[in-house]
Amino acid sequence: MSRKRIEAPPLTDRSQYRRISQKSVDELNQTLHARINSMVGLDEQLSNKIRQLQSASLTTKDLSSISLSLQDMVSTLQKVSYNEIMYNQIVRENEKLKNDQSYLKAQLFKFNSLIQKMQKENTILLEKIKQQEIDINNLNKKLLAEQKLNEETSKKLRRSEQRVQIILESNITLQKDQLKNNLIEALSENEHIKKDAIQKQKDYQKLQMTNNALNQKLQRLNNRFYISGKTQNEEEFIDQEKMVITFTEIPKNFLFRHVFQNQECKQFIQSALEFSTEDFIQHINSLNQESKKMQLTWLFNHMVNYREFSLTQNNFIVKLGQLIQLTNFNEMYSFITTLSSFFKVSHIYLWLRDFQTGFFINESDGKQRKIMCTKGAFRDSLESREAVNKLTAHKHMMYQTDKGEDLFQDNTYIFPVITDQALPAGVIEFSHPTHSNNYSDIQYFASILGLFVKLTIQKIDEDIHQKFLLKQIDMLQSEFLKLMKANDKFHFCELVKVMQNKILQLSTSEIVFVEDNCLWKYYNQNIKKLDNIAGVCGQVAINQQPAYYANISKELNYNEIIDMYSIAPIFIYPIVHKSKTYAIIQLSLTNKQIDKYRFKDPLVSLTQISNQARLFCDYVTTAYINRFL
Repeated sequence: MSRKRIEAPPLTDRSQYRRISQKSVDELNQTLHARINSMVGLDEQLSNKIRQLQSASLTTKDLSSISLSLQDMVSTLQKVSYNEIMYNQIVRENEKLKNDQSYLKAQLFKFNSLIQKMQKENTILLEKIKQQEIDINNLNKKLLAEQKLNEETSKKLRRSEQRVQIILESNITLQKDQLKNNLIEALSENEHIKKDAIQKQKDYQKLQMTNNALNQKLQRLNNRFYISGKTQNEEEFIDQEKMVITFTEIPKNFLFRHVFQNQECKQFIQSALEFSTEDFIQHINSLNQESKKMQLTWLFNHMVNYREFSLTQNNFIVKLGQLIQLTNFNEMYSFITTLSSFFKVSHIYLWLRDFQTGFFINESDGKQRKIMCTKGAFRDSLESREAVNKLTAHKHMMYQTDKGEDLFQDNTYIFPVITDQALPAGVIEFSHPTHSNNYSDIQYFASILGLFVKLTIQKIDEDIHQKFLLKQIDMLQSEFLKLMKANDKFHFCELVKVMQNKILQLSTSEIVFVEDNCLWKYYNQNIKKLDNIAGVCGQVAINQQPAYYANISKELNYNEIIDMYSIAPIFIYPIVHKSKTYAIIQLSLTNKQIDKYRFKDPLVSLTQISNQARLFCDYVTTAYINRFL
């Protein structure tokens, strides 16, 4: 009995069986059951064969068929055992796969929940983004609307500026005539007002003199009445808080010492100075012996004291003569310090203002000190332009050091030095009097010293200014000769810039030319031109007068084509020859050229012949006229 040989599948890698699906497992089970059923039939065939072998003799052919059948059975049994092993292994792997599948399902459920949560958050974020986009679009719309409004307003402003400029240019001649007429009328009215004011002032002075005389008589009568009832002691006529004598009016050129002064003494001296010879003798004879002796002693002390005061004045005049001969500020510092013995104070310091930095400087014993007068008694004196009396035992805030530390000091008298400059030039500090009876002398002589210090400072400043002016003139003359050799106007402008860099340094300059009712200038190797007389330069060309502008870009007539742009102040100077304007010099200025510390009005400073910027413009004007006209 022959059957088809069933071969077992080849052994492969276990990873292949792990990937078998549930369907393959079911098919394998069916195959195994079919094999097992077929094996039942084979057993019956085998039993039949065995019976045949037992009942009959076997031929060679039968033996071969039996052997073949036995071999087929053996191979079939081997395959069945192998398939059973593989089946069991596949079942185990299938269970493992089921466990993995359940785990993956749990993970998939978690991931699905996370995905749903993230989707919700994503929808919320998308809604927020949409809202923000809506807000951004609204803001862009508002911005566009505002830009349109700004453009419209700027257009309106430009139109209004053009209209104003046209109106100004058209009405400028009429306005000049009206202004002249108004000015003439105002001047005539002003003259009448001045005359009336002068007459009223004279009448007021007369009334004031009469009032003062009556007040003095009334005061003398009140003093006599007061003396008759009470005698004043020494403490009552000295201001104990300020330690300053409260009367200084008699005599006018002398301040009493308080050693012998009381109210009765003061009254007697006042009367004695007003008495005639006969009245004085009659007054002395009318007194008793004790009163006569006392009043004569007062009169004698007054004459001695007056003599001492005269000697002190003579000595002070000699020192003032030495002060006025000083030639530099270092000598002034040293000389003022030596006056401490005359004033009978521990020290005297002269503090002079550095107008460039704002510090106040003093030099003593070869050392320079700097202070700030932004607060304290020094600031009060500088702002009020009057002396400040701190001659008390209480410490007061005086000034700040250069490190910003507050300095407190007692017994100090501060006198400001007022010159012709816009700000006070400095202060004189009198500290710690060595005698308690010379407070009034300090105030009296400090006023005289302040006057002579002012004169000396002005003299030294003038000398320094003259030396600087001579140096400037030497430089200007050398540059003037170069300007006279200019080949053309472009070369002339380049030489002017070189001249400005040497002399004015931080300033900048431009020259605008006036030709055929047009304005033009060189700018970065090119030419900028305006077909009419306009702008700030055009206004200066018409007026033919120098002008100063602190911020030229804010001027109504400003024209960016011709007018110089600068954040610094601008000085515009016309080049005029035979009543005709040929060119305009534009010059940016520094504080040094404006000299704002000496002059409150910058244009007043710039019209000074010695001003650095004015000298520069004068030399450029002379060179241009002589070279091109």
